[in-house]
Amino acid sequence: MPSTEIVVGELEHPLRLDQYLRRRFPTWGRQAVQQLIGARQVSVNDRIVWLSSWQVNRGDHIRLARRPEEKPAGVFAMEAAWLIAVEEQLLAVNKPAGLLSEAPPHRQAPNLCDLVAAEFGPVTLAHRLDRDTSGVVLLARTPTARKMLSHAFQGRLVEKEYVAVVSAPNRLDPTGTIDTFLAPDPRRSDHMCVVARGGQRAITRYRVLAPQGGFQVVVLWPATGRTHQLRVQLAHMGAPIVGDRIYGQRSAQRLMLHARELRLPATEAGSQRIFVAPLPGEFQEFCEIPRHEWSPRTHPAACRQSMALGGWGTYRGIAGCNCVCGWVTAGGAL
Repeated sequence: MPSTEIVVGELEHPLRLDQYLRRRFPTWGRQAVQQLIGARQVSVNDRIVWLSSWQVNRGDHIRLARRPEEKPAGVFAMEAAWLIAVEEQLLAVNKPAGLLSEAPPHRQAPNLCDLVAAEFGPVTLAHRLDRDTSGVVLLARTPTARKMLSHAFQGRLVEKEYVAVVSAPNRLDPTGTIDTFLAPDPRRSDHMCVVARGGQRAITRYRVLAPQGGFQVVVLWPATGRTHQLRVQLAHMGAPIVGDRIYGQRSAQRLMLHARELRLPATEAGSQRIFVAPLPGEFQEFCEIPRHEWSPRTHPAACRQSMALGGWGTYRGIAGCNCVCGWVTAGGAL
């Protein structure tokens, strides 16, 4: 790949190298630019630099050994296919990969919260997924729902199930628990790392499905919700998620991590609620995932008999189970 050479032009004051490059090339992602600099692929005035905070001035000569990857094309409107459940109190949405959950500080960017609000009016995000992660996200439509969801998430009463495609071989057992402490990486403040002292405890249960080729499909149940928890812990076990440009290698068009299921606890107003987002088609490109592999987590025991007897129906126009469990799934498929 040919190198790129730049002469810094209109610049009234010194500016960070990463900020200048992103200002000059708006389609380049922040993380991609910082990773390029950290990999010593950028020189300023014939001097290799590896600090994103390096100050550049007017007249400086910048050389890039290669160009960073461009950001995915933005999403500017919500699609009906994203909807999992539409209720008076809350919305459940299947967020696509590449879309922010909410706007970043001090700048505007397409994000799920704003796109949903444009269609349904004011909403509050109950929790977040990383931009590159797809799957179930809940949004509150009323103060009552906001309070209820906040209590459930802060009290760790919400059960979450993720699916990841990871590199193999690795150090994962067929089933197990990853129990580590995570803290910001001292070399990169926007990264996390496993630490021996300090940090916040992060716990994840997992089960490995049948390996296929150089990959494995792993089902994950995080008990805590630390930043980048699943990505860091899997990389720590020698099983980086396929397509993870931060903690692994960009070996796929997207991060192969999907928030498949979310369970809200039963309340005085009703029974446990279960929301499911089907696996994106990109997952099937890596390996076939038999439906029976999900048992017994796919559905409550009380519902599996209903399913066997053909107890399927619709929930606000979306396929789901006819029993009282409240289980719904976007598109009506796993």
